[in-house]
Amino acid sequence: MTPVSFKGLSIGSGAPKICVPITGADTNTVIGQAGEAVSSAADLVEWRLDYFNDLENTVEIIATTNRLTEILGELPLLVTLRDRAEGGKRQIADSDYLNLYTELMLNTDITAIDVEWQRDKTVTNQLIDLATRHQVRTIISHHEFDHTPTESEMLQQLNDMAALNGDIVKLAVMPLSNNDVLNLMNVTHRASQTFEQPIITMAMGDLGTVTRVAGQTFDSVLTFASVHSQSAPGQLTVDQTRRILNVLTQ
Repeated sequence: MTPVSFKGLSIGSGAPKICVPITGADTNTVIGQAGEAVSSAADLVEWRLDYFNDLENTVEIIATTNRLTEILGELPLLVTLRDRAEGGKRQIADSDYLNLYTELMLNTDITAIDVEWQRDKTVTNQLIDLATRHQVRTIISHHEFDHTPTESEMLQQLNDMAALNGDIVKLAVMPLSNNDVLNLMNVTHRASQTFEQPIITMAMGDLGTVTRVAGQTFDSVLTFASVHSQSAPGQLTVDQTRRILNVLTQ
């Protein structure tokens, strides 16, 4: 596994990094949450665009993104446009997905984008190619919100995501038993021994909370935590996560 630099932040070395999601529905709320993120113990920030009400207003989104990067300063900004099928707030056509990400990469200084693995491969390949040319990092992601696949299925999913040649691969699953959690951790550790890309994995919900803080044990390089509201089931707060990581990595 080779660490990846997000605006000088090394992801894949040392303790797992903490990412805080911004989930505001309008520009003022987004900017306010950015200020809170700067004051927190976060290492990077994710803007969940699917929470934004005026998603069709590309001009406003670009302007808001530029304000975000100014406020965040040295904190890297990951932009995520999550489809309802992947646990997001709205259904987003491939063409709209491609166009909005393209406009952001051409007109802002975002650090990274999240690219959904199960999108049309023409779309994912175009986005990864454009991101590479504009020095924007890519996280190739997939979410299973109703179950945890078998170990062999999860390993195949991670392999297929890695084959797209993004910078990082991410898999989130919903555990129904303790064994599901252990299986995810085992698969992540196994994959990390052969993958070049860093890996982010998590088991969602209360049952999977341990995976959000024990990443250094099983080789997951990043965790998501909230300042106030969760963007996924089972998230801890930034302060809780930082305290636990500090204890575990002493």
